[in-house]
Amino acid sequence: MKINDLTSARVISNNNRLQSNSQQYETLQINKISKQPPKWEQLLSTDLPNVADPNTNSINIKEGEMKSIGTVDGIPLNIFFDSYGMNTNFSTAIHRDDPVNSDRNRFAFLLLDKYTTAQRAKADSLSGRFQMLYSVAKGDISVKQYNETDLGRGVASTAEFLTSLGIDVSKPFSFNNKSFVLDSEGSLHALLQSSQLSLQ
Repeated sequence: MKINDLTSARVISNNNRLQSNSQQYETLQINKISKQPPKWEQLLSTDLPNVADPNTNSINIKEGEMKSIGTVDGIPLNIFFDSYGMNTNFSTAIHRDDPVNSDRNRFAFLLLDKYTTAQRAKADSLSGRFQMLYSVAKGDISVKQYNETDLGRGVASTAEFLTSLGIDVSKPFSFNNKSFVLDSEGSLHALLQSSQLSLQ
């Protein structure tokens, strides 16, 4: 074997070792990421940011973002939206096509035993109100449909719910950059943005 051949063999060997180390590093990184709990389990966190900002009288949440919408008996009520719908730390959205023993379904069943019926009812009441407001801000339902929907007895009114978030309902507020106002009877009204007014 010639010296050049030995040098080439050493270079190839070093390259293979570097490539192997690189692949091991990537595998470690993937394992680290995959060992993070699924998003719906992260909802159990006690230090998520509040969905509302009283300084700007606004509510902001993007799909996949986890935020708090208040408390139930001192327990933070945390939410996030994904393709399944709204998820909370009191109840997780499940999909009919998921296997019964999927991680998401097993977590959803665990939540059933974690809280009392009264706590789940209160959490459902608050999160139901929030989901309706989110649907209006997203354009999935109209303000008229929102005002005509009866969420049932015991559900906080729009004014009560917004006030609990820190929103001043005596003046306009925004939800995901859409402006709204409540009238004296507590009905929701959309406000036209200045760009929309200039088009009329």
